[in-house]
Amino acid sequence: MRLDGFKLKLLGMTLMLLDHMNQFLPDMPIWFGWLGRIVAPIFFYFIVEGFFHTRNRGKYMLRLFTWAIITKLGSTLLTLILPSESVSIMNNIFMSLLLALLLLTAIEWTKQTRNYALGTLYIILAIIGGSITEASILGVAMTLIFYLFRERKGQMAFAYVILMLLISLGLGSLGIPIEEVFTYDNLFVLNYQWMMIFAIIPILLYNGARGYHAKWSKYMFYVFYPAHIWILYTIGVLIRG
Repeated sequence: MRLDGFKLKLLGMTLMLLDHMNQFLPDMPIWFGWLGRIVAPIFFYFIVEGFFHTRNRGKYMLRLFTWAIITKLGSTLLTLILPSESVSIMNNIFMSLLLALLLLTAIEWTKQTRNYALGTLYIILAIIGGSITEASILGVAMTLIFYLFRERKGQMAFAYVILMLLISLGLGSLGIPIEEVFTYDNLFVLNYQWMMIFAIIPILLYNGARGYHAKWSKYMFYVFYPAHIWILYTIGVLIRG
């Protein structure tokens, strides 16, 4: 089975919905969160693909920035109207994706201009910026892997799995005795971020084709992302009373 771009994005959005149901709604099964670990890598992969295929990188970055602002303002307003002591809205993947795009732009600019001093500064700033957004250092790492090994899928898969395991298990296990790192509770309840390694499966199934596309589908993810978060947050607050 091969997946085109449209189908892969639909898969990502479906699993994202389950993940955020687990985040915002009470008593959801934990495996919703497990499946949700697959989502972010898919969209970071598309950032790299989009970087090479978009007609106008400036407009692409502006679109991500605009929706990052919309998401932040809408989430802030919603939490003021419906405050909750149980859950908050920290989600804004658009900012992480924007910093990933800026990182790629900085790398390409450095290669083209050979201004390594200034280019290195731009790259470092983009990495720092990406590291303090929602996706953190994981987002930066997967962006670099998908970029550097874009034409070598086998090496990309190997590097992705190894680095994601090292970072997620390493950071997630800080302060935990070594004998507890590989326990069921740590791997499947407290620190299951490592499950993002399974995102490499649908990514490798991507056939490179755009698939179904219409004007509305171009903005499908941009609208869906903040809308479903706001709806789930509202439902969660109302359920909790």
